[in-house]
Amino acid sequence: MIIIIKTKNRNQLLIKALSMLSLFLMFWFYYSHMSNKFQSQNEQLITKLDKVIVKKKEDKSINLEKAIYKESVIVVNLLEQKHIQSIKVVKDKLYIICDFTTDIEPLLIRYGVAAMIKNSNTNIKIAIDLKTIVENKYDS
Repeated sequence: MIIIIKTKNRNQLLIKALSMLSLFLMFWFYYSHMSNKFQSQNEQLITKLDKVIVKKKEDKSINLEKAIYKESVIVVNLLEQKHIQSIKVVKDKLYIICDFTTDIEPLLIRYGVAAMIKNSNTNIKIAIDLKTIVENKYDS
């Protein structure tokens, strides 16, 4: 009769433990590397999108400024430039101060209720709502 006594080989156990540990470390390093890579790609994408959004806002503000400027030129041409004393934009209104003898009928025809008019002995003060002007420009 033969009796075989198997003893645990410590070297094999150590090799298995080290291989599992190295496998775990390899996956952990790969995961950390890829997460850093994806994070940097996300940051680049976010900065790119932020730049695009800022550019769109700037383009929109430039277009609004151009529309308001064109509209103020039209107002000055309607009222004749020699009668205009001052013109300025404050918040959402275009304020025009013109002589008392100025014919404001073309302005009333163009803007109707959107133009608020105040007559005084020395001049006529007109306030035009820019919100309606901008809405009309973007609708067409």
